[in-house]
Amino acid sequence: MASKSKKVKAAQGKKDQRLGYWIIAIPVITFLIKLIIMSNATGGGWLGADGENYLGGVDGILKDGLYSKEHLLGYWPAGYPILIWLMTKISIAHILWVISIVQSAFYGYASYYFTRQLRDTRVKPYLFLIALVLAINPTLSLSSLAVGYESPIAACMLMITGLIIKSQQNTVDRRFWIRVAAVGGFFALASFMQPRWVLTTLVVAIIWALAHKNRKHQALILVGVMAIMALAPVALIARNQKAGNGSVISTNLGVTMRLGAGDATDGGYAHKGPDVPCDPVPPATTVTDNDVVKCVIKWYVGHPVKSVKLFINKGFFYWSPWSGPIVNGTMARNPWLKINPLINIARGSQQGHDLVFGGFGKIISWLWMLTCISLFFIGFFWLRSFKGIYGTLAWLTFTPVVISWVVGMGTIGDHRFRLPTMSLSLALQVLGYFALRHRVKTGSFKVEAQA
Repeated sequence: MASKSKKVKAAQGKKDQRLGYWIIAIPVITFLIKLIIMSNATGGGWLGADGENYLGGVDGILKDGLYSKEHLLGYWPAGYPILIWLMTKISIAHILWVISIVQSAFYGYASYYFTRQLRDTRVKPYLFLIALVLAINPTLSLSSLAVGYESPIAACMLMITGLIIKSQQNTVDRRFWIRVAAVGGFFALASFMQPRWVLTTLVVAIIWALAHKNRKHQALILVGVMAIMALAPVALIARNQKAGNGSVISTNLGVTMRLGAGDATDGGYAHKGPDVPCDPVPPATTVTDNDVVKCVIKWYVGHPVKSVKLFINKGFFYWSPWSGPIVNGTMARNPWLKINPLINIARGSQQGHDLVFGGFGKIISWLWMLTCISLFFIGFFWLRSFKGIYGTLAWLTFTPVVISWVVGMGTIGDHRFRLPTMSLSLALQVLGYFALRHRVKTGSFKVEAQA
């Protein structure tokens, strides 16, 4: 019996060792493949949906300094252009190469760090597929080769989740508070690129704090994370003040909300019909971005039935496929579309176009979208049923996605908004797949209690 037990332990040890190798090998191999892709792309990468705007902001900083009055730095959050400007210190001539390498390396390491922290948990049996999906999902993985904040924020979310889970597996000591600072730092980085992550920071910090019973620890986690994160929006406001743009982070919220509202539109980026009316309030003679935000909110309140329809539309647009008959968003420059076989089929002939964009294509697209949403929720509820630290992990991966989803419903329906939290939603979708497999094998979603 003892000999058999030793053999089982030895076999399990070898299995764990192989998993450890794969956790490292998958992101490393993927990074090397990306280097090959970069070498075949003009300049080493591609422009994302707002690539010209970000690079235009960088040009303004290079020309006039950090407090440049370039309007793109006030209209869009200046954080991401500032980060690119820092990368130009490495090379201006090959900036697309630098961006692609830095973003790919960051995403690769974040994927490794996230899966490594789950290696000693009950999620271990599912880590190989999670690591593989994070690496080979074409849209998410290739987005690191495009000029855009989406991939870096997706990496930040993996680092944040990994750091919190690691902290929950250890005692509250000096290293714990270093991790609190690190979580605040990664949230600051995310908020620097996309200020709406301030809300995500607050909610995640509350979830993490509530995972502790000690009131002092709860307060220190909440204050520590929020204080460090707040440095990012404060820095953006200070920059805009000196640039003469006022005490604002950016001035495009009202424009974005206005695109997704109106009597004749469907809530997508391609606005239809007249804009929501918004006139200046005397003695003002011009309408500010904050005025537009108020006008849109007032319109929603005054048109409840239409608003509900728009919110539902935008909710589905958030999860819409990257291509096909029900696509809705600003991912036309998605690198995956360059090699997507469905695109080639649609372009190859009229029959191919009818197949992809006709009734059959619509059915497949809706099934794909509803399957993704269903796996996401199934994975969340299944992981939460594990109890303990796994309940915390479930909420950490679920909540940022839902917040991003709700923000999209309040602004415009754009599947590009899904990218920054796609690393988390994919992890839950993989768990959703295993939950269904467990249900088929055992006849129940119930999992055995941890020994």
